[in-house]
Amino acid sequence: MTAHAQATPASMRTAGAANSAGGRIVTEAIESMGLVGLLTARAEMRRFVQDDGIRHGQPGPEVVPEPDCADESGGPRWRVQGRNWVIDPLPVVLAAADWRALEAGLIQRARLLDHVLRDIYGARRLIAAGLLPPEVVLAHPGFVPQAVAAEASLALPQTSVDLGRDSAGRWRIIADRSSTAIGAGYAMATRRITTRVMAPLHRQVAPARMRGFFHSTMNALLAAAPAGVSNPRAVLLSAGTSSATAYEHGFLSTLLGLPLVEAEDLVMKEGRLWIQAGSRREAVDVVYRRIESLHADPLETASRAGTGVPGLIEATQRGRLSVVNPIGAEVIDNPALHAYLPAIAREVLGEELLLDSVLTHWCGEPAARAHVLANLGSFIVKPVSHDTDSTTYCGWLLSEDRRAELRARIEAEPWAWVAQEPLPMAEEPMVTPTGVEARRFVLRTFAVSIDDRVEVLPGGLGRVAPDAGTWIVPVMGSGIAKDVWVLPDDSAPRTGGLVSLRESLEPAPGGSLALTPRVAENLFWVGRYAERADGTTRLLRVVDDLVEDHASRSGTPGHATALAMRDLLATLTRIPVEEDESPQEHLRRIVRESTLRGSVGYAVARLVGAAQEVRDVLSHDLWHVLSRLERTIAATAPVDEQLQPQLYDLLESTLAAAGVFAESMIRDETWGWIDAGIRLERAQHTASLLRTALALERSALVEAQVAEAALEAAESIITHRRRTVSGDGPISPVDSAVAILLLDPANPRSVAFQLGRLAEDLDLVGVDRTARVVREVAAMLGAVNPASLDEVSRDEVRDLVDRVAYDLRGISRDVRRDSFIRVGRPTLLAPEPSPGVVA
Repeated sequence: MTAHAQATPASMRTAGAANSAGGRIVTEAIESMGLVGLLTARAEMRRFVQDDGIRHGQPGPEVVPEPDCADESGGPRWRVQGRNWVIDPLPVVLAAADWRALEAGLIQRARLLDHVLRDIYGARRLIAAGLLPPEVVLAHPGFVPQAVAAEASLALPQTSVDLGRDSAGRWRIIADRSSTAIGAGYAMATRRITTRVMAPLHRQVAPARMRGFFHSTMNALLAAAPAGVSNPRAVLLSAGTSSATAYEHGFLSTLLGLPLVEAEDLVMKEGRLWIQAGSRREAVDVVYRRIESLHADPLETASRAGTGVPGLIEATQRGRLSVVNPIGAEVIDNPALHAYLPAIAREVLGEELLLDSVLTHWCGEPAARAHVLANLGSFIVKPVSHDTDSTTYCGWLLSEDRRAELRARIEAEPWAWVAQEPLPMAEEPMVTPTGVEARRFVLRTFAVSIDDRVEVLPGGLGRVAPDAGTWIVPVMGSGIAKDVWVLPDDSAPRTGGLVSLRESLEPAPGGSLALTPRVAENLFWVGRYAERADGTTRLLRVVDDLVEDHASRSGTPGHATALAMRDLLATLTRIPVEEDESPQEHLRRIVRESTLRGSVGYAVARLVGAAQEVRDVLSHDLWHVLSRLERTIAATAPVDEQLQPQLYDLLESTLAAAGVFAESMIRDETWGWIDAGIRLERAQHTASLLRTALALERSALVEAQVAEAALEAAESIITHRRRTVSGDGPISPVDSAVAILLLDPANPRSVAFQLGRLAEDLDLVGVDRTARVVREVAAMLGAVNPASLDEVSRDEVRDLVDRVAYDLRGISRDVRRDSFIRVGRPTLLAPEPSPGVVA
């Protein structure tokens, strides 16, 4: 819905909900916390949202890969999502009796909509009986005639409804949102944040828990599998970071334990859907659809969005695949249905509707259209589908010219419009910088069905208007989220959800599926960019320290070393010193400029982008680290302040990320790809550091100081000093640096160590050919005796480092060639020829 930040007639406003028990709880919380406490809670909410990476909205422009600093290739393309989710700390509290009545109406609504959807794509008896005008269905953009299929595939496992309360506290349905039921994941994320910030109040109230609903959702997905499937595999199909609700997709996949897939991860072969993971495939039985129907099957709908899978509809018609919710379910979100559902309920259920919709007039009926056009200033007018127009019009807010324009559009296409009488919507208190204000409130509810049983998510997702004068509350747009608590119901204890289906299923043959190329590539770049941010920060810390100490001491060896290291940093990052730029300004640019390849900000931005693509397989703790990294980058110190504190803050976060990878992940393919990225990036960074340090002839003193600075940047200076004193290593700092940073297999910062770990990682993820190449390079280094470095020329040392750097670039190319080939757009695979048949 579109927000209208204009004043609303006073007669249309109400002072609050008729929910006394819940109202008292919230009022007491406001009084006990005071404005200071509420504002503190509001700030904590925002920080936790940022730490958890909860975002919603249209993503930014696609990040196009470019050659990066240590490798002549770029990573995958990413989009960074829109604005952070915003949560008000005050929950909406519903009494148990009020919720029971609402829940009964929602269960009835789920049963009714399921019947309507089955009829629309089946026998169409409602149209034949005159209960439903054919234009309401057949002319609606959400109706997909190609989706007519067997009865079993027409069920509606999920429903979602937007409601508001009128001045008497009665719930009225505003809209059905069942096509993809967006928001349940955001409701759970909102609950998690609210319970942390408002912990004392949450413990006191002990509202009904939400977790069981998601358990039931998983059961519903498994129950939707085609007949005869003993161990169904379900996947969540997403449009990726191009979706405004990409966060929810990743969050739901973790809650439900489903693989998160995109169209390019899937292939259709012989009427069955498969996940393609390298040379392996595994059949898919249920698709949890989180993309629009019109983009789900480009073979049938001619969509060019690139988010769908050709042949998806045919697979459902053959009974080889189930899609939840079914393709074409958007037709039941048509607000024109509201005008006909009361009569349909009486006919098919033998019941009156327990929940009334706001009074709705479909302009396709002449009498209704005449009434709407004669009273246009009194209605909320909206299109029957957002595919044609996403704007909702409040007639009383339109100028005469705009009203005339809207009237003409209705007269030209009357079937495409509905008009609804304004709901004098009840309000809920919201914390603002100046105090608590009442704002219009909308509740989005969610229900899930298995056979004849329906379970409703306790509470749902609440939203309040962003401004006091806003009439239309943007349920998933710029509104403010509210947690909705249902008070305990002692008279009717909950049964704990629908019975589990997974317990009786046999284990999947062949174990878990290998990662798809898209997931593997993003995990690989998570590791690379995390390590790149760390390595660049460590080098910055050393260079900044030298610049602070020696930049003003022209003519000294320290000054020459500072300049040499500054030039080394510029070479490695490919961020040259600009004309008239001070050393301090140059270093700050390398920290903060996220558009400059080689900067820490660039690495962090791409780390976040890659992590968003695969958030369903990453530890939740990582998002706190990434949030802190982003905040630290954004808080670059002024030029007249020291840079070291910020660099130490960055290192704390990169070390925390390394800790998450090392201590919080099972040693499976997911970890293997991240660690492979870390090892390859560190090996290339260290080799490049040595190459650049050895590139120029310098005085013996400056050469030694540059070598020691390189050792310090690689966290190996203590080892160098101890070995020099004890006589266990080369006397020359340069030779010592080569021995420790290139050849020492026991040093976790050396190239040799990285090669050993990288080979193990590649074995783990199944890239055997490249693992053999890595071991060959490691064997070459192992054949070099560190004690002999004093006896070889500097040119020979440079040649050795150059060869290793060259081999590392080749290894990087081989990994991408063997593992990250992505088809880009999904395709139909032709059947494999039978033996003896020439293809």
